[in-house]
Amino acid sequence: MRLRGMPPTHARSLWRSVRRHGFTITALARHAARVHGDRLGLVVDGWSATFDELWRAAEGAAAVLYLDPLERRPRPVVVAAAGPAMPVALLGAARLGLDVMPISPGSLEELRPAIPRDALLVHDGDAPEWHRGPTVTGAQILEWSAADGSGLGRTRRRARIALPSQSLAGTVTTHVQGAMGVQGLRQLAGIHDRLGVEGTDVMLACAPLHRGKGLQLLGMALLTGATLVSAAHTPPADRIRIIRDRFVSVVSASPGQLTGILDELERTGEAPPRLRRILVAGQDLDADLVRRLHAVWGPIVLTAYGSVQTGTVALATPEVLSSHPGTAGRRLPGSDFGIVGHAGRGDATGLLWVRGAHATVITEDQARIEDGMLTIVGPLTRPDTAD
Repeated sequence: MRLRGMPPTHARSLWRSVRRHGFTITALARHAARVHGDRLGLVVDGWSATFDELWRAAEGAAAVLYLDPLERRPRPVVVAAAGPAMPVALLGAARLGLDVMPISPGSLEELRPAIPRDALLVHDGDAPEWHRGPTVTGAQILEWSAADGSGLGRTRRRARIALPSQSLAGTVTTHVQGAMGVQGLRQLAGIHDRLGVEGTDVMLACAPLHRGKGLQLLGMALLTGATLVSAAHTPPADRIRIIRDRFVSVVSASPGQLTGILDELERTGEAPPRLRRILVAGQDLDADLVRRLHAVWGPIVLTAYGSVQTGTVALATPEVLSSHPGTAGRRLPGSDFGIVGHAGRGDATGLLWVRGAHATVITEDQARIEDGMLTIVGPLTRPDTAD
């Protein structure tokens, strides 16, 4: 796979990484370390790393994990740690070819049914008494990231990222994350083509890195060499400061988070910081909010729709939103959507089904499809509550 505008040398590097590690986030991280090594790659809670440093940190943590708590035994890894321990542990587990489940530390009890009994648990605070598998703390992961992991051999296993989801009825299920795999990388390429992320961009992710949107933005940074700044659970005033101080050019946030930023700008009377793109995803895709964003920043807004199971399946460009401000957009490559019980691709309204990288899912969302464009007409199943 080659992105639009990707130099041939970068395309060859990506292909070498995919041949060695499969269509995984490990391949993206190795590729980024090779071709964007000295560029600032990730900023989380004041901790920062270049792409090369991020890869070395993941390999160091993986080497210690393999020898000590894992005792050379393959098992799933559940990462319930905040801050930089989350991406380091996630990439470290993926480097070992192990299935990894990143979740919010605050959701550990709620998502207990989805956690494998024998999994290695990376946690903050005290380990839960009910977990029978080995446990390590996020602080230990960061300590181990300084180890030399360059001697790690190639693994035949292909890491999968699994995310749990919860229905309105409270049922917890686990799904392979659509941000990776062959179709997942096709989705990333489709988002890239419409969003137009460049290596010189600094992206602000308001969704935490254990969410599907956060993971896709991490994959986008690794793929393009753009810098990713994670600002989950951050007040609007701090997000505005980060945008200015870090020279952020692309912002990805939920409607509620963007509304908070707009309200803060109006309250203080500050001039809005310069932005090149704004990606709206999660919660209800509000046409009034799109118009409000256009009034402040101009037609630079994109909207997206997806699920835990499928990743992003639809995306609307600024050109589309100028005439249809409430839409979630058109299908991404490798994705599809339709109305349950309605054959074909004609206009219809009803219960929405979506198809992404690893699954076809009937959602709990009401939607309308007109001329190939998706519009959500009912509230989303599980609104984004990252704040």
